[in-house]
Amino acid sequence: MARIAYFGIPAHGHTNPTLPVVQEMVSRGHEVLYYNAEAFRARIETTGVDFRPYPEPMPSERAISEAMHEFINASLMISGMSERPDLILYDSVAMWGYIAARSHAIPHICSITHFVLNGSQRAIGLGTLARFVLTTIPHAPALFKWRRRMAQQYGKDIAGGITEYGDLNLVFTSRAFHPRNSFVDERFRFVGPSINPATRDGDFPFDEVDDGTVVYISLGTINHLDMNFYRAAFEAFANYPAQFILSVGKNTEIERLGDVPANFIVRPYVPQLEVLQRADAFITHGGLNSVHEGLYYGVPEVVAPHQFEQLLNGKRVAEAGAGILLGDHYPYGRVTAAELRTALDAVLNDSAYRENAERIGETLRAAGGYPRAVEEIEAFLGVRAPQLA
Repeated sequence: MARIAYFGIPAHGHTNPTLPVVQEMVSRGHEVLYYNAEAFRARIETTGVDFRPYPEPMPSERAISEAMHEFINASLMISGMSERPDLILYDSVAMWGYIAARSHAIPHICSITHFVLNGSQRAIGLGTLARFVLTTIPHAPALFKWRRRMAQQYGKDIAGGITEYGDLNLVFTSRAFHPRNSFVDERFRFVGPSINPATRDGDFPFDEVDDGTVVYISLGTINHLDMNFYRAAFEAFANYPAQFILSVGKNTEIERLGDVPANFIVRPYVPQLEVLQRADAFITHGGLNSVHEGLYYGVPEVVAPHQFEQLLNGKRVAEAGAGILLGDHYPYGRVTAAELRTALDAVLNDSAYRENAERIGETLRAAGGYPRAVEEIEAFLGVRAPQLA
């Protein structure tokens, strides 16, 4: 069996898809060293890996989201690797993992939990891409400083750019759902979303949910403090003939929302996979994990993105006919009660949205998920897969 080091970043959207993967690797007898921020220790250690904390202080999840890249000195990671792994897995944003692998001549695999941006320019659109470039300008000095430091320590050919891909690249979506792309080649394997309810926690009073139409609303782990959005949802759906389940995040003070409509169940956190299996529609911020999970269960979506990456995901949902994109003009995340109500009416009353969501869901399930990801890793290592009883 192999010793594998994984370098992640402290962001739920990047971490959650890896948990079923590393749990499966541990169950097959591999030794997995998992590097991430201390705040993620409890969640990650449940998979059975050997957790290794990054040096503090670490940037917040929101800071990582807004800056797109936060950087750790690769030398700290390299000096802390007392045991040489057989393989380095690294998140596409964790460039220190790539540098550690290159500088030690260790085989490496890149984990990509978003769409591959290289080669997707036509699908993104020039206007959207230009807006994204403008938003990254304030972070450019820090990026260039980090790259110069890494180049001085390890050489320009090792320091690389903003994202460097691996000898193998695992893309956690289906090829059918990914935007058109001219860059992707045989090094990229589309393994589908990594979904395993056993790696999730939480309970929910399902006995309080009506037998009629159920709509789930969540803004994910980063944008959950958007009080204006929640109030717009209350205004839009207070008298709507459906049961609404609203997840507002663990840091939202529910009492600040004011009067909660009678047809709403509001919780800081819900078991999303279980809720989606009962939902008729999903109103989401458009994080790719959430988008995948809704489509995986054939749930049509209303996507209200709050940042660039979520906008791309929402555009793809709309292009696939599996939902409706709202608030797609900068600044993102601003939608009215009327827009929300009109969009929900459409996805609930036009069966084509559910049919297309189910069609995309079939491609996501067929891609293989976390078992396929582990099979690709073992094939890359030349490890013989265990025989199933």
